[in-house]
Amino acid sequence: MPRYPLVADVLAARRRLAGVALNTPLEPSSPLTEESGAAEVRLKLESTQPVGSFKIRGASNRVALVAATDPGARLITASSGNHGIAVADAARRHHLTTTILVGGSVSPAKLERLRSLESDSITVEIFGRDTDDTEAEARRRADAGDGVYVPPYNDADVIAGQATVGAEILDDWPECDAIVVPIGGGGLISGIGLWVKAVKPGLRLVGVQPSASPPMYGYFEAGSTAPMPIAPTLADGVAGNIERDSLTWRMCRQLVDEVVVVEEDEIADAMRWAVAVPHLLLEGSAVLGIATLRARRGGLDGRRAAVVVTGRNVDEATLRRVLG
Repeated sequence: MPRYPLVADVLAARRRLAGVALNTPLEPSSPLTEESGAAEVRLKLESTQPVGSFKIRGASNRVALVAATDPGARLITASSGNHGIAVADAARRHHLTTTILVGGSVSPAKLERLRSLESDSITVEIFGRDTDDTEAEARRRADAGDGVYVPPYNDADVIAGQATVGAEILDDWPECDAIVVPIGGGGLISGIGLWVKAVKPGLRLVGVQPSASPPMYGYFEAGSTAPMPIAPTLADGVAGNIERDSLTWRMCRQLVDEVVVVEEDEIADAMRWAVAVPHLLLEGSAVLGIATLRARRGGLDGRRAAVVVTGRNVDEATLRRVLG
């Protein structure tokens, strides 16, 4: 079982990420405020990060710590795309050799981006079907001594890096009393919850999953962490089951007020809304919070809600299908 992150880890991560991860904009959205019934809505645009997603935070924090203790380490990671891109970026910065495992269902846009980062020291390997397969294989190889595993979510240092999103939100908007966050493995919302519940315990924290891939929602509803069937979803960045021993199960139970699900047509509508209204090109995972506000779920009426917009790495075919 990995160790749990502490608030002190988040403070250290903020210092470590200075000059690496951007302090991203927190943009007010009057149209979404009016549509949602919230008192005010602001979009936390992690889509503007250099690697295209919030994943730069956790990956860079973890890789920097590995590089400091073992400058010659070989890294191995598993990813649905964005985490792998972020690990490759961090590994290149620290001159570390890295293998990135992605499943056969990886988004073409994310695979293309990963391939563009390949070099003598960075290798991208397609293994299995999805993140369930790649995470198990990456851990197996790490246990066999093939490298140091950089998990996408089940790791204290990764979670502490993601937590810096929540720290920035409350720094920039102390009046915020609700945050809406997409959930895949739960690392982002666990980190945000760790910080914001320490600073502002009454803040409402809402997680969102696609109905096609709802393991954390299922856990909140039925208490089971057993793997469940995962269907194709526009929100490919959060698709897949969660490791049975992941510390994010317990962290989410302690810190998250509610987990909701949104349907595929609501995700598509939110992607179209993002293009048409704030003129943002976003991947399906990134608009889960927008879809939640537009559907008026999560108990956000009358609240000052920040919506974490997680990434922009969407492939052209998906975009054409959604916009068509």
